[in-house]
Amino acid sequence: MNQKNIRIFVFLVIIILWAYFSFPIEILQIKNSNGEISYGYTANANAYLKSYGITLLLTVCAVFIGIIVGFGLAILRFFNIKALNFIIDEYIDIIRGTPVILQLMIFSFVILTFIDNLYAAIFALGLNSSAYIAEIVRSGINSIDKGQMEAARAMGLDYQTSMKEIILPQAIKNILPALANEFISLFKETSVVGFISVIDITMQSQSLQAIFYNPKPIIFTGLIYYISVKIFSYFAKKLETRINKND
Repeated sequence: MNQKNIRIFVFLVIIILWAYFSFPIEILQIKNSNGEISYGYTANANAYLKSYGITLLLTVCAVFIGIIVGFGLAILRFFNIKALNFIIDEYIDIIRGTPVILQLMIFSFVILTFIDNLYAAIFALGLNSSAYIAEIVRSGINSIDKGQMEAARAMGLDYQTSMKEIILPQAIKNILPALANEFISLFKETSVVGFISVIDITMQSQSLQAIFYNPKPIIFTGLIYYISVKIFSYFAKKLETRINKND
C-alpha cells in the first residue's frame, strides 16, 4: 500500500470506529403506543440535520462578509491615508483583541437587537473574519515584488488599474491557501453561537444529550466536524494544486 492508500484506510477506520461507538441511535427511534420501538426519520434526526445546515450557512455567509470587508480594508490601507489607516488598524486590533463570544453577545444583545439572532451571528462572525482576512490580503499584496507596481506605473497605468490588473491577481493566488484555512477555522468557531441561542449543530447535540441523558450526541458531533474539515481540506489542497500547476 502506498502512503495515500494508507491515509485513506486510517481515515475510514477512524470514521467507522468513531461512528460505531458514538452514533446516538436514539434520534432514529420511534415508540408506538404499545412501547414497541421502530426506527425511522424522526423529528430529532431532522432537527440535527437542520442544525448542521445552520452551521454551514453561518460559515459560508460569514466568510462572504469577511472576504468583502477584509479585501476592502486591506486595499484601503495601501492608499497611505494616515487617518484612515489608523482607524483600520484600530478596528483590526479591537476585533482580534476581543473574544468572539463577546462580539456575538454585543451584536445580539446591544447592536442588532431588532433582527433574529441568526443574522446577528452572521454579521458578528463575518466582521470577526474580516479582520483576519484583511491581514491575510495585506501580507499577500506585500509578498508581490514592489518593482511590478513601479513597472506598471511607468507604463502609464494608474494606481487602481495597476492594483486590479497586476498586483491583486498574483496576491490572490498566494493567499488562497490562507483563505481556505480561515474558512475551516470559522467553521469550527461557529460552535459558540449557542451562547446567543442560535441552534447550530453543537447546540443541538447539547440538547439531545440532555434529552437522552447520554453523551453520545456530543461525541458524534465531533465526528461530523472532523469529516467536514477533512472534506474542506481536501478541496482546498485540490484548489491549491490546480492554481500552482503552471508554476
